[in-house]
Amino acid sequence: MKKFLSLVLALVMTMSLVTVSAGAKDFTDGSKINYKEAVDVMSAVKVIDGYAEGDFRPSATLTRGAAAKIICNLILGPTTASALVADAAPYKDVPTNHTFAGYIAYCQKEKIISGYADGTFRPAASLTGYAFMKMLLGALGYDAEVEQYTGANWSINVAKRAMNIGLKDGLIGDFNGVKAVTREEACLYAFNTLQATMVEYSAKTSVSTNGTTVVIAGSEAKDVVNTGKTDSNIDKDGKMQFAEKYFEDLKLDKTSDDFGRPANKWNVKKEEVGTYANTPDATFTKKVTKADVYNAIGKTVYDDLKDGDATLTTYFDGDGTKVKAADVDSTWANKNDTGKVNSTGNGDLTEIYVDDDNNVTIVTIRTYVFQAATDYDAKKESVNLTQDGSKADNLTNAAKTIVLNDRTVEAEDYAVVKDLKADDYVLVTAVKNGSGYDVKSVEKAEVKTVEVSGYKLNDSVDAASTTYKYNANADSIKGTSYNVGKQATLVLDKYGYIIAVEESVVLSDYVYIEKFGSTSSLNAKALANAIFADGTDAEITVKEVLGVKNKTTIANYGTSMAGWYTYSKNTANEYTLYAIESKYNQKADSFSGKDTVVSENGKVNPIKGTLNGVLANDDTVILVSDKDDDITVYTGVKNFPGVKLTSASSKATVSAVVKTSNGYASLVYIDVDGSATITGDKNSNLVYVVEYDGKYVTKDNETFYKYTVLDGEDEVKIEADNIIQTQTGSVYKVANYLTKSGDRYTDFQLVNQDKDVVVYGTGTKASDPIKQSAGTLVLAAGNNSTGKFVVASDAKITLVTTKGAAVLNKDADADYEVSANMTAKELVDALATADTYTYAGKTTDSDNEVLKELYVTVTAATASNGNNNQNANADAGVATVDYTVASNGLLRYTVNYTAPSYVADNATVKFNLDVYASGKFYDTISYQNGKKLSAGEFTVTDRAFGYPDDEELTFEMSNISFSAVKVEYKGTGAKVTGQDKTVNVTATGLDFTLDTTATSGTVKYTVTQGKTTLVNNGSINVTNVATSKDVSASGLTITDDAAVVVTIEGMDKLTEMYKVTVPTVSGFTFTTVPAAAATTGVAAGTEVYVYVTADSAPAAYGVEVAVAGYDTVVLTDTNKAQVAKITMSKDVTLTATATAIAALAQDGTATASADGKTITVKFNRNIADDAAFTTDGDAVITGVTVSGKTATITLNNALSSGKKITIGTVKDAVYAANTASGDVYTA
Repeated sequence: MKKFLSLVLALVMTMSLVTVSAGAKDFTDGSKINYKEAVDVMSAVKVIDGYAEGDFRPSATLTRGAAAKIICNLILGPTTASALVADAAPYKDVPTNHTFAGYIAYCQKEKIISGYADGTFRPAASLTGYAFMKMLLGALGYDAEVEQYTGANWSINVAKRAMNIGLKDGLIGDFNGVKAVTREEACLYAFNTLQATMVEYSAKTSVSTNGTTVVIAGSEAKDVVNTGKTDSNIDKDGKMQFAEKYFEDLKLDKTSDDFGRPANKWNVKKEEVGTYANTPDATFTKKVTKADVYNAIGKTVYDDLKDGDATLTTYFDGDGTKVKAADVDSTWANKNDTGKVNSTGNGDLTEIYVDDDNNVTIVTIRTYVFQAATDYDAKKESVNLTQDGSKADNLTNAAKTIVLNDRTVEAEDYAVVKDLKADDYVLVTAVKNGSGYDVKSVEKAEVKTVEVSGYKLNDSVDAASTTYKYNANADSIKGTSYNVGKQATLVLDKYGYIIAVEESVVLSDYVYIEKFGSTSSLNAKALANAIFADGTDAEITVKEVLGVKNKTTIANYGTSMAGWYTYSKNTANEYTLYAIESKYNQKADSFSGKDTVVSENGKVNPIKGTLNGVLANDDTVILVSDKDDDITVYTGVKNFPGVKLTSASSKATVSAVVKTSNGYASLVYIDVDGSATITGDKNSNLVYVVEYDGKYVTKDNETFYKYTVLDGEDEVKIEADNIIQTQTGSVYKVANYLTKSGDRYTDFQLVNQDKDVVVYGTGTKASDPIKQSAGTLVLAAGNNSTGKFVVASDAKITLVTTKGAAVLNKDADADYEVSANMTAKELVDALATADTYTYAGKTTDSDNEVLKELYVTVTAATASNGNNNQNANADAGVATVDYTVASNGLLRYTVNYTAPSYVADNATVKFNLDVYASGKFYDTISYQNGKKLSAGEFTVTDRAFGYPDDEELTFEMSNISFSAVKVEYKGTGAKVTGQDKTVNVTATGLDFTLDTTATSGTVKYTVTQGKTTLVNNGSINVTNVATSKDVSASGLTITDDAAVVVTIEGMDKLTEMYKVTVPTVSGFTFTTVPAAAATTGVAAGTEVYVYVTADSAPAAYGVEVAVAGYDTVVLTDTNKAQVAKITMSKDVTLTATATAIAALAQDGTATASADGKTITVKFNRNIADDAAFTTDGDAVITGVTVSGKTATITLNNALSSGKKITIGTVKDAVYAANTASGDVYTA
């Protein structure tokens, strides 16, 4: 490959740099791709592509021919590479017309690849990892001969280099070089090559040795230098990465994704390829403890975090917090602390990232459960999500649910949407945005119906050999009681934790016991009159009731223990009765007397007496036992029977199983004793009136009135024979009429003038929130006094939102918007932020209140999030529009927009696109739902119908508003950290922290926007307390027409003041010079002297005072002694000890060496070096050595038995007056 590098360079010099097209494809098998970032980027730059069928086939093996194409695309660029042709067949199995002939011929010529000994290339054969890595190294400039990528052991050298420069980074599992490379692995290796640094050689020489030619590099391969404008496209390191040379339009931005995870953002020109989270250093899907964090980051990183040398930032659903160094140990990382962090638990995905500077990011992503409100709408290509809760537990736990800013999920964004059916459980992850959340992922939950073999309250459910634990977000269902041996339906998150439990009562598990008794035989059995939920009744043998097994006790219960139970039955047909599930309450009442109404037919709130307020829905099962003990089963609120007692002696009892969380009954038993009746359409023609269009008189002097009304979502014009209650202008109300002939209506009246035929009412969010559950709807109490309705299966529900509720409309400037044919779920979800609403509708019967038709009008609503301010910015950015119009009137257009410099780079822009035909206004296309900027720009490609193809069109953007603007910080010496760099126009404040170690002084700041002063002369007193440097400017009114400017003054005049905290030791006084060091503090760099004084003269030989880290002094009187000298650079806290000096004495028995010539004597304190000893024996002391407390005496020979060594002079090393005496050794 001698000519490889020079040829590449020559090609680059003779052609313009390759321009790549952006836009990674959404492959139909995208869910099977493991290396999405690599595939997306390589597809965007057209180095590798998918198949004509729209799939990518990631696990298919890379062929030798395809590998040649990839290398050519990398080196030459896709445009030039595609023009390669083979003048002659490069190999006998590669004819000139072969798909890869041009690529193979090029690679053959440059010796990048070679064929087989039989003259074939085998283009369809697979390529090994070693072979492909060798090709990529060649593309980076590595010389195969110099680096020994040929001959024996070539694969080892290739693998070593490839691994060293990161060509396999991100590979799942170990690299197996002899295995065939798959298409997605090829993408990964080529993707890493784009980011790898190119190399070159300063010189290269061939030397012949013993007939063998050896190539010697003048130096080792060295990095190619990049001093041009492309440096930083991949990495600003002054080196030439492959993509910086050959793909100038490809740029990598090290950023964070919406959840806060460190991420790579790739762009080709202005087109974003995608943002991809980095691979975390540690991943958890359950509770994460402080010990887990410590173990994941290691001691070195932990120490850096504690010392403030590295930062710790945490995120929960995209909401980030920078953790102070002082809080790391107590809150986030501790080797021995098993307390959880970031409120994590089962089912929470927590990822820990550590960068090269030891900065740590901890990201937690919680999974939430929703349901599909309807089947997938193929026309709208979307589904609305709901947290209804009528079918399942844990959907409406207020502490655990979130409000979505947009509950509509599009099939374009999430492929699973097309498969959703009404009530399907959906797992959602979302990031916090304002007061709501933005959806980031949608997937269908796994629903398992299992037979429960056991369960642990607040922990888990056992089914066969599997234990299912609860999700951290499932607090409201952890106390669920299950019937062991019976089935339960569990909703699982993606990690297998229970996140919801199907609500439906398993009817076969419930029985109503009317009365207990016993047989009269000697071996008496406990019996009970039982009524099962399917309407059958029987006398059953009872083995146990609520844990009681004594037959006599059970028999004596009589009717006192009548009520609903769950049960199990053994092989002897004996029943064990249990309490009903804990998520239900049992409620009962008694009725008597003539004309007493027990219940009403078809009512949402059907039962009278103390059970009034117990609600019914489509799932409610009602059992009625009449005077003849015949039992009838009714299902659903529409069929709820009306029961009325008809004689003075008649009686009835009602017992209901009621769900605690919402008040709806699942089972109701009505026992009628005595005579009773056990048991009809409101006729009205309704029309929704939008506007009164005026009074008209015909030539025959016939007077009529014109109105604009709704037909579904469309406006139509009608005529009426009367004006409706003096209504003119905008009406937005419902009217009824008697007859209709063509467009002429008779007896036209507002519904509130005809109480007998329609229902109507007015409500507010505060006092009359709209609710629904399983076929029922609760509105504000109107003319029917309750506002509770059954919703017919074919009911027509229409929502009208007026300009007063513009925040609910897609077009904020529209006079009104209509949503027809809604479900009750969709209506409730849509009106979550409605402040005021009116309704009018038609029911099937004046008694049963079953809604057939309903119109709801919202006149006021509050935005949950977002900016609705419309402006007329003088500097509104720059836009260009490219368009075409087809002969059928189809307008296709692309808007390229760059926002003003003051607008936040990722702000949302709302605008209208006004279209002019031949200079005259033609139409407005609304984008008031907003488009998000990326790096201050966006591109919209869209289409619309109904435009002229024979006129010149021009476009203007109008009604432009921005959701956020930039924040600038100015001022002499101003330096801030942790600051808000952008601010939403809905925000009322912004935060920043003064970046200073100063501990004294005052900083002034002002906040302005354009010519408006938002904060004037704000100030903050800086102390040595960390929080004193935090600034929170509040009460702001932010607009979208200028950057917010924070001007800070006085930081250059701050001083650093530090204090010394002196020790507290009883009997001693510590002072500082200067004295202020111990009180108000002194400036950095000041030399501070610390002194100690004994409060009274020390006894005996004095006292040693030791200051930790500094000096030790001996006090023998009350004179002052210096114990420390400190040059102040931080606050210092000193500690000290005071120890009385003991009388000097021998410590233990002296020892002698084996030959008796060396005697070792120890003392209780350090002794002076001039220690002297005498002996009365026949040996002479030749030397004395002192080391600390030990004296070593050397003799010329051993002492005779009984001879002694006596102290001559031994003094305390610190206090000379403290001496020892006496014999120290006897032989």
